[in-house]
Parts: sequence; structure tokens; C-alpha cells
Amino acid sequence: MAEAMPRMAGSDIIVESIVALSEQIAWPRLSPSIQNAARRELLDILGDMAAGYAVLGMPPWLEATALWAGAGNCSAVDGTRRAPAAAALINGYFTHALELDDTHDDAVLHAGAAVVPAALAACEIEGGVGGKRLMEAIVLGIEVSCRLGIATGLNLVQGGWIYSALLGHFGAAAAAARILSDDPDVLRSALGAAYTLTSGNHQSTREGAETKHLQPAIAASNGLLAALMARNGLAGVAHPFLGEDGLSRVYLHGKLDPQRFDAVLGATPEIARLSFKPYPSCRLTHPAITAALDLRREIGGALDGGTTIDLRVNPQAFDVVGKTHEARMHPKKRLDAQFSIYWCVAVALAHGEVLPGHLVSEIPPSPDVASWIGRIRCAPADAAPDRDIGGCVLTATGRFGMRQIAVDNAKGHPDDPVTDAELRRKFAHNAGLAGVSSEGAGRLADRIWKADEAADASRLLQQVIAARGNAA
Repeated sequence: MAEAMPRMAGSDIIVESIVALSEQIAWPRLSPSIQNAARRELLDILGDMAAGYAVLGMPPWLEATALWAGAGNCSAVDGTRRAPAAAALINGYFTHALELDDTHDDAVLHAGAAVVPAALAACEIEGGVGGKRLMEAIVLGIEVSCRLGIATGLNLVQGGWIYSALLGHFGAAAAAARILSDDPDVLRSALGAAYTLTSGNHQSTREGAETKHLQPAIAASNGLLAALMARNGLAGVAHPFLGEDGLSRVYLHGKLDPQRFDAVLGATPEIARLSFKPYPSCRLTHPAITAALDLRREIGGALDGGTTIDLRVNPQAFDVVGKTHEARMHPKKRLDAQFSIYWCVAVALAHGEVLPGHLVSEIPPSPDVASWIGRIRCAPADAAPDRDIGGCVLTATGRFGMRQIAVDNAKGHPDDPVTDAELRRKFAHNAGLAGVSSEGAGRLADRIWKADEAADASRLLQQVIAARGNAA
């Protein structure tokens, strides 16, 4: 291992805020609410990862990572051993591919798909990393990604970036650096090196390309690489965020406010403000799904072929999931359905739920779902906020008259949370997709929930893989 680097001078304010955050995060000193938030995040991410692989299998193009990175000693969710960068990429992809992974609604990003795979791979590189250190790394990485998102005053449409990937590079780098080294200058250099690798754009969402689900995985892999190179002596740029050609100017039109990146780990950090997703679709569809399910429970059998649905959503949601592109109205690909408010609401009204299995059974849409799609209209709401996920107003008209349902925060938001029990049921459902029995899923969830007690954190992912293999 390279000798510790001399302290770099002149790091920007956000870099120093991240270093200050890292120094405050010690598992025994974290409040029970923060610890619980980290446990929830790890449980959800591992379940989403297992479900993604179970539903989709290994696409040939993802196998190209074997040519790129070769063999190694890190666990990938398909049961193979891969080079660290490849393992982080594969695990990140399957975490995100079903769109079931967490979001931070104010930051407008998925946080865990980049952070957790990078942290798990770093644990396997080091070996013998205790669970407390893994959990500390997850808290730090989630805080970095989400605080950067909150500090960003540019919405997805204005910037054209996927923040899950763009900002996830820094969260993944911070999490991996926390595991690989106690030297704060390694963290500084990892952030500076991550800026060299940073990428992620919105074009793949618009075209329904699978590269959308790959982008947070690239962030996981690149963030891990940045941390490894920093640990081995690479000095990254000192001003990745606020430098003359830093992230703020080059990527965010100057709309990165360092005052919104608080260096203090308060009683309610951003990891405690994550939204856990009950539906396998873009979070921007979730307020409308929530409203549609509420309508179905209220109206029941009165919903029929004459019912019409009008949706009003915020401008960002309309642009991303509400436009009447042919691919979104008649989806033939999974990602087109996941980013179609029409398909999502139609499935909710037709089936009373939106599950991963519908990404197979309802693509292309069945006659019942297609009929609902044809009776749904969507438009941007006047004066709605355009920065966060926002709410939805659903107006239904039919033989029952007219019903209007307003949703401020979709199910899963901290103000309408998924409970611990509901999160465990989601995990059990995800594990069930991988062939794990309900009893086996319960035992596995118990082990993950006590991850901070693990002597070797790398065994957590290995246990998830083994449970799937035993079920098979």
C-alpha cells in the first residue's frame, strides 16, 4: 500500500464539509433513528438487487464486464466472482433495473444503487471489514449523494443529467474511501478523482434505453475505482465542486449552493428522508399510482369502460413520464413502461397493484390495460413546483359521477412512510422472486438487519446469493 499522502491545500468548501461529515459518523454515536435508517437502506437494496437478477437474468451485454475486468475476488449477485469494478457494476445494475430502489424525493435521485454496491465491493477488497464500518460507509455515501442533490438548483429536464449517476459517483467514492482508509486525504482525493470519471445523462430515459439502468452502476464502479486509486496515491483535483471548471459550472449551470450542503450530521440526516419504493417504476409516476389505487379502493366495481382519468402533475414529472410518446402509450420495452404514467396508472386500475411481475405480463399491455391507457389524460399542473417529485391530482369521471383525489406525497415518502414491517414484506416478496421461501427470507432479513454486528460484512451479500442458490 502507498504511503499516506501529504495533506492537500485549498480543497473547496463542499469537499471539507464531506470530510467533516465523515469524522462525525461513528456507528456507536449515531442516534437509533439514523441506525435504523441505514438498516432499512441495506435491507431494501439487497432485496432489490436479488429481485433484479431473478426477474431479468444476466444479459449478454453485461457479461462483457468479464472481458473488461476479468476474474477477481468480489461477489456479484449472479453467483460469480468478479474483479471489484465489475462486481460493483453488475450489482449496481441489478439493484436499479426494476426501479424498485430508494429515492430521495427532494434530491431527485436514487441514492443506494451507487453507494451500497461500491461499499460492499470495498469490504471484499479489504477483507474482514466489520459491519459497523460498512454501515458507517453507507450513511456517509447516502449523505453525500443526497446533500449534493439538495444543493443543486437545477431540475432533471433543465440539466439533462441523471443525478443518481452524476452525483452518485461522489457518494460511491466517499463510501468506498471510508472503508479503504482512515486518512481524510484519501477521501479528499477520492472525491477529486471521482470528478474525472463523473457521467450520467437523461437521454437514455427519453429513448427507453437500457443504459438508463446502467448509469448508477457505472457510478458505483467508478466511485470504487476513484477510492482505490486515491488510497494508492493518486491526488485528485482539490476543487471538484466549486473550482473554476468544477461540477457547479461545468455540469450544473452554476446552480450548486454550498450553503445547502450542511457539514453537520443533525438528528434527521438525509438517509432518514429516503423514500422506499413500493412500485417498480420511476418515482415520478408514484403519486399518480397512489392516487389510482386510492380511487380503486374508493370506487371499486363502479370503475368500468366508461371511466376517464385526468391527471395533473408537476412540470418535471410531465416531461419525464407524462408525454404521449408512442413508446409510452404502447410500451414494448420494460423501461418505456416504467417511465409511462399511462401504463403505471392503467396497471394500478386494472390489477389493484403494480408489481415486478407486471413488467413481464403487461408488456405489451393486455387489452384491459390498453383500454385504461386510452382513457387517461395527463397535463402539467399550473404553478406546481418543478424541482422535486411533487404531487398529483387525479380526477375520475364515470357513472359514479366525478371523484377527485389529491396526493401530496406518494406512498413511501417519509411523510407517508413504508413501515419496517412493510419493508420486510417487500424484501420477502423480492426474495421470493429469487425462489427463497418466506421463512428463508425472514431469516435472511434478520441477518441483514443486524449487519452492524457482523464480523465480516462481505458475507452479507454472499448470504443473499447462497439463499437464492439453495432455493434453486
